[in-house]
Amino acid sequence: MNNNHVGETKYPAGNTPANPVMPQQPSQAVPQPVRPIYQQPVTPQTPMMNQPVRQVYQQPARTQTPVMNQPVRPVYQQPARPQTPVMNQPVRPVYQQPVQSVPQPVRPVYQQPFFVPQPVVRPTQPYTLQAREAISSMNKALFVILSVLFGWICGRSLLSFEYGIGMTALGLSFYLIYLPFIMIKQKKNFSLFGLLLFIPQTIILASFSFFSDSRVVIIGLLASFIIAAVQTTMLANCTTGKPFTFDLLCDTCITYLAMPFMNFSTTMSGIFFGKDKNEKKSKTPLKIAIGAAISLPVVLTLIMTFSFADEMFAAWVDKLLLVLNLNPLRITADILFALIVMLYVMPLVVTLRSGYRKQYNHKESRRFFDPIITSTVLFASSVVYLVFVAVQFTYLFAGSGNLPDGLTLAEYSRRGFFELVFVIVITTIIMGVVCMLTKNNKHDRLPVYVKIALLIIIASNAVIIVSAARRLLIYIENYNLTVSRFNAAVLIALMAVVDLVLALRIIFDRLSVSAIIGSIVAMTVAAYCIFNVDGFVAKYNIDQYLDNPTRYDIDINYIAEDLSPAAVPQLERLMNKAPDNKTRTQAKFAIAHIADKCNLFEGDNKHLARWTLDRQIAVNIFEKYNITQRMADEYYDNYVYSYSDYGYR
Repeated sequence: MNNNHVGETKYPAGNTPANPVMPQQPSQAVPQPVRPIYQQPVTPQTPMMNQPVRQVYQQPARTQTPVMNQPVRPVYQQPARPQTPVMNQPVRPVYQQPVQSVPQPVRPVYQQPFFVPQPVVRPTQPYTLQAREAISSMNKALFVILSVLFGWICGRSLLSFEYGIGMTALGLSFYLIYLPFIMIKQKKNFSLFGLLLFIPQTIILASFSFFSDSRVVIIGLLASFIIAAVQTTMLANCTTGKPFTFDLLCDTCITYLAMPFMNFSTTMSGIFFGKDKNEKKSKTPLKIAIGAAISLPVVLTLIMTFSFADEMFAAWVDKLLLVLNLNPLRITADILFALIVMLYVMPLVVTLRSGYRKQYNHKESRRFFDPIITSTVLFASSVVYLVFVAVQFTYLFAGSGNLPDGLTLAEYSRRGFFELVFVIVITTIIMGVVCMLTKNNKHDRLPVYVKIALLIIIASNAVIIVSAARRLLIYIENYNLTVSRFNAAVLIALMAVVDLVLALRIIFDRLSVSAIIGSIVAMTVAAYCIFNVDGFVAKYNIDQYLDNPTRYDIDINYIAEDLSPAAVPQLERLMNKAPDNKTRTQAKFAIAHIADKCNLFEGDNKHLARWTLDRQIAVNIFEKYNITQRMADEYYDNYVYSYSDYGYR
């Protein structure tokens, strides 16, 4: 029997009375603190994915056996209150608050928190915004049509490999087509110096129609492109640099070499898929391009069909093809070349129209040459110059009697002449660079010792220029005039003028020489291109021979081999005024050789892109004297010989 009744009286077996006596009031139990059962601390754990949350482990309560006549200590109970025991009533278990588990988000095992990369939005470049604005304000359809026309003119002019009036048409078309697009936004803010550059540019473009000399054409092409690049950069206000300064050179290079490629995608998307002034998508340029691609095979098919159908139409087409020098291969080359030109010129014009220079902060040209180091190098170099000048005074200006090794004055003048001209040019360029890049003193002027060193070298260079000029005169007097000697004379004269300007710049610090020297060089090149160099060389040599036939010999082979059709009028004069019949006949055969060399017998001058004035004059002369292809063939058999012994190089 389980007697777990608190305060109950025990009786011996069999002595339980029928009427039991109520027990005495039990004594008060001494309250004691409840000792908590040790519980393992709960370690918070991160639940794994897709697994239930583990409950906190709880130790079950231990059952205690009560001791006789001693109160039973309650388990898990606060100090007991006095209670009246009830017989046969079980002990009520202590209520315990259930442990609440806090739900936590399940995180994947062995995986970093999810990071969704956001798209990087790059800010639109300022030059792109300006290009879009420039495109939206232009007539796109007209721009595309004129660009196609310009590309075709480029192909007809540059792919002929014998340049003439086509080069003049190319330059004029660039200005007439694109200059309005470039300057339309500038209103009256035009660069005065940029407008003045039209003078040398017009002269150079006109020279392409006058003379066919390949050397002059190459120089003219380079000069024309440089002038056009500098001029359009200044007229479009794409630079803050002064004329012919380093800043202007940098801006021009950026405009023509970098920006067309940076604005390429913006230009093409804006022209063919962009919006017009009314913010509506304009598909006109794209439709024009598609129509042109479709119409080309259609037009060719129609021309071929009508040519087979009518002989007169076929003859007219053949004549037109001869004038335009067209054939299937040439047409394909023109189309491809025109496409390449369009892909470059269209972004270039958009760049010039946008005036992108506002996005660049041009700083003033920094001078970084140390004055002390520079003056040391200059003084050391001036010693060599002074020694060379002393040698020139000893041998060249003193007369031929002092020349070593029995050299004549003509032989001494001939040796190393062009190397001497090269030294003059290099010295002039170095002096100009030193003047522009040497650091100034606290008064913003070149230091005095740098000025002295520069003046010594410039004075020595002036003496060398005089020596070279004297050598050249002796050279020409004994060996006649050639194109290379004429070019050397022009170069010597140009370097003399530049040296004079540099000397004035050193003496007067505030003189700006960049614009002066640039203008002098531009006008010199323009004058050289418009000047009939081949005709002048032939005229000088023929005049020397006609004035004194016994003293001077005339090398007709040099005129026939190395000169252009511009020398034909002088050969005609020699053919009529030569004292002997042999020279007259040779001059006539030389005219035939020049005509054959320039393909004039084959009607080359009839091609529109190759027409020049000197070619036309030559054609009129050999038609006048009935000069034929047979004479050109006989020229090699009768008159060709080596003229290297005469020194015509």
